[in-house]
Amino acid sequence: MVQATPIKVMQINSMKIWRGGEVHVFLLCQQLISIGVSTVLACRSGSPIDQKAKDANIPVFNLPLKNTIDFKSAWMLADYCRKNSIDIIHAHNGRDYWLAGLAKFFNPKLKVVITRHILGPLKNTILHRWLYKKVDQVLAVSETVKNAITLIPPEKIAVVYNGIDTEEFAAAPAGTLRQELDLAATTKIVGMVGKVHPSKGHRTLLQSIPQILTECPDTVFIVVGSGDSVQLQQMNSDVLFLGERNNVPEIMKDLDVFVMASRNEPFGLVTLEAMAAGATIVGANSGGTAEIIVDGETGLLFPPDDSARLAQAVIRILTDSKFDGKLRENGSNAVHKYTIVNMAANTKKIYQDVLGRG
Repeated sequence: MVQATPIKVMQINSMKIWRGGEVHVFLLCQQLISIGVSTVLACRSGSPIDQKAKDANIPVFNLPLKNTIDFKSAWMLADYCRKNSIDIIHAHNGRDYWLAGLAKFFNPKLKVVITRHILGPLKNTILHRWLYKKVDQVLAVSETVKNAITLIPPEKIAVVYNGIDTEEFAAAPAGTLRQELDLAATTKIVGMVGKVHPSKGHRTLLQSIPQILTECPDTVFIVVGSGDSVQLQQMNSDVLFLGERNNVPEIMKDLDVFVMASRNEPFGLVTLEAMAAGATIVGANSGGTAEIIVDGETGLLFPPDDSARLAQAVIRILTDSKFDGKLRENGSNAVHKYTIVNMAANTKKIYQDVLGRG
């Protein structure tokens, strides 16, 4: 029996920060390697993802990766891929799309795969249209993101949902947040976790609080995440703004209700994290959140920006323990669809299709 030729992939991440996009690429590299996809990460020397990848024994190719028109880096990418028989170059943000496209220009045998993580429209210029013709496959992180892509033929777009380490959140110890805030076991905790930004709907949560407290007075509200929260803190002094934290799994574990109030979330990894930790989800009925949550089964959905309906959903969960238990159990079961293992397996299948090895 002839053994299948292993797929060889170059992942690109040119960022100098460590946020969700970098975590995604790092985890994808790890899991692809574990399932037999030869994977190399192109990144900047000394960047957070460079250090973490080297610590995890992920093969790394360091390049300047200065900007979108870094021809030197693109040539070096193309040359490395040629010499090492790399089949696919996979980019995950707008700047790196260009580096991948230019690398293919210098090495036409390369296949280019890009992942689209955001809802913003692709730019429609002559140069951008040239770039999109270099793309062999687009991976959209949700149907919502897929439907927002109009400049690439639909047959070139596939949905591959992001994945998380569900066990990390399921196994997190309970009680850390309650101890920190000195809360009784009977006090309910309702919270949001993620960047503090107008699009994320924090104001909707704050507007719902007086109504919730009328029915559920023994409730504490928290917001975790970086961003400008000054106006929000002035708006409602009942909310505890905890800032950016490095123990999110432990915080999630103590939430009775996790609120995702974003008006149009591309996907929402943080929602999956809360589900895996065992929190009950109340989410805006839009974007990727509406793809993750089945209303009345794995959580409750409310119309975006509707603070009264948000309050009603939270109150129902906090006052109906049997219904709450059903949502928690169903959510904990449903979240296993969104694992890193599934994400990598589905990505590998796309690679096989692109190369005609499916």
